Amino acid sequence: MVERFHGMEEASGSIPLSSTLRGFLLTMRSVGFTLAGVVAGEGCFLSTRRLPAFADGSERRRFVFTMSMVREDRPLLEALQQFLGVGSLRDDAARRARWQPTSTFQVGSHRQLHDRVIPFGETFLIATNKRAQFEAWRDEFYAYEASHPSKWGKGLSTCSVDGCGRPVRGRGVCRSHYHQLTGY
Repeated sequence: MVERFHGMEEASGSIPLSSTLRGFLLTMRSVGFTLAGVVAGEGCFLSTRRLPAFADGSERRRFVFTMSMVREDRPLLEALQQFLGVGSLRDDAARRARWQPTSTFQVGSHRQLHDRVIPFGETFLIATNKRAQFEAWRDEFYAYEASHPSKWGKGLSTCSVDGCGRPVRGRGVCRSHYHQLTGY
């Protein structure tokens, strides 16, 4: 009888999932820190004023994470977009003679900023000037959302008339109650 069959008698099974997963997580972690280094050099955390102001007179703000690079470096922006799983990419022509065309990555959705950009910055940005800028931007973003909460995820508004659960058409009431109120 043959003792060794193609050298496989020592194989006790496939590579354990825990070691494969650990290697994958270490790779993802190193990719995250690499991309954070690019963000530290080229990223921009913006907060700009939007018009019109709120009905109470307070300022309306827009929060965005953006990063622009020479179009030759677009693969870095694509890698960041793939790593975060959100955002949009666009290519722009050169703005002046002798300038190079650029590519821009941008995330402006509050939900995406909460779910992806802020955790990325908190996890991977090291203690640099960009980290301080990120933390100031994040704190301003959280304070703005606390003072102007979003209605996202709260569902449709329902009629304000007791016992009526139909969706609102206008003036806080459903279509039939709207007709009763306005005659339209």
